[in-house]
Amino acid sequence: MNLTTAESRTPTNARVERHGAIALRSSDEIASVERAGQVVAAALDAAESAVRAGITTREIDAAVRAVIAAHGAEPSFLGYAHPAGGPAFPAACCVSIGNEVVHGIPGDRVLVAGELVKIDVGARLNGWCADAAIAVRVPGEFAAAAAVDAFIADAWETLHVGIAAMQPGMRWSDVADRMQRLAVSRGHGMVDGWHGHGVGRAVHEAPHAPSLVSAGLREERDFTLLPGMVLAVEPILVMGAKGEISADGCLSPVPASACADQWTVAVSAGLVAAHVEHTVAVTRSGPRILTRRTGARAGFTSNESNGGRGRPVG
Repeated sequence: MNLTTAESRTPTNARVERHGAIALRSSDEIASVERAGQVVAAALDAAESAVRAGITTREIDAAVRAVIAAHGAEPSFLGYAHPAGGPAFPAACCVSIGNEVVHGIPGDRVLVAGELVKIDVGARLNGWCADAAIAVRVPGEFAAAAAVDAFIADAWETLHVGIAAMQPGMRWSDVADRMQRLAVSRGHGMVDGWHGHGVGRAVHEAPHAPSLVSAGLREERDFTLLPGMVLAVEPILVMGAKGEISADGCLSPVPASACADQWTVAVSAGLVAAHVEHTVAVTRSGPRILTRRTGARAGFTSNESNGGRGRPVG
């Protein structure tokens, strides 16, 4: 889950160092986030396995809730306060379909073969949070299946290009630039305003970590990656809206807005969005994915079994 206003809670652990408003976590604390990340990964595996034509998005949410509960954890999205004072989020996961970008509320909607579904899960275990999302094509006969699969693979590759760049000393704007250039090179646009963030004691902490470059990022919100930072990295790509990077290195985002339920965010009808996400720690030796999955179903889906690189095999 990504919000326009990051939730920042001061950690109670006195050993947490600070870099501005960004927490620097100890190795033990990173391990605690990773344990929460393993719950998130297991819940996403269950959600992906549940995706098929004819089921409702509420059934996906039920699968996620069951896994989180079985691990003795809590769904960190359930009851999450709306940043603008609207209703609290009523589910354990976000399920967004087609042109819906993020924060789709599970309900009675029935999945149809070929649809691109985004599933976003957050969990809290022993006071520590993790957050990740996948993009999945609903299996079945669908004329544009190859194009959708290629788009999903492009989204994962964009994410992994950004993660690979998360070395100590790197400016976040340079990480975002690598992601936006990969997405644009594949013919896609990107969404801004709903973006990555810090993760730790709360599911949303400082800093904002957008996946594209804007003047505001470079001039006001940029930061240097340091060992101990833990960030949710989550590019949002849009197929059917080609992005362009200006001479000053900024990408004009695809417009997106909240729907009537006050949570679901969508781009224009006729476009398709892909949202993928990992929680990542910056270590002295480079990035460490804390929500890595081993059960990704090859072929129709997230294509993470090969690290998010290349094309689906099915």
